Amino acid sequence: MEDCSTQHGIVTEVQTDRVFVLVEQKSACASCHARGACSSFDKKNKTIEVATKQASDYKKGDKVEVSISTRLGMKALVIAFLVPFVLLVISLILCLKTFDFSEPLSCLVAIAVTAIYYFVLFKQKDKLSSGFKFGIRHL
Repeated sequence: MEDCSTQHGIVTEVQTDRVFVLVEQKSACASCHARGACSSFDKKNKTIEVATKQASDYKKGDKVEVSISTRLGMKALVIAFLVPFVLLVISLILCLKTFDFSEPLSCLVAIAVTAIYYFVLFKQKDKLSSGFKFGIRHL
């Protein structure tokens, strides 16, 4: 996969056409030399499901590299963060300026609009996930 973002991980489960990979997500602080003295050290584990026809080539415990194209990564960022932020700001401005709602009511409406967006996104997760293909290879 050209022009992609990669992460290393360990295979935790293999199914007929899927491989589950455990990757450690680290914040930018995690690689800092002063992380031991800092309280913002942040890392967590995440499982990535990779659909592949070569799932039988992998076994539990294998070290692998999981990749996704940068374009798809940017698409995910737009869907997950940019669109809801824009919805929040636009609905807030509309409520305050156009509909002349009070500030607390405008905030509630803006939060409700954003929550509805995330609910619709959650309901469409299977449809959305089919558009995001991960690559996998042995290390």
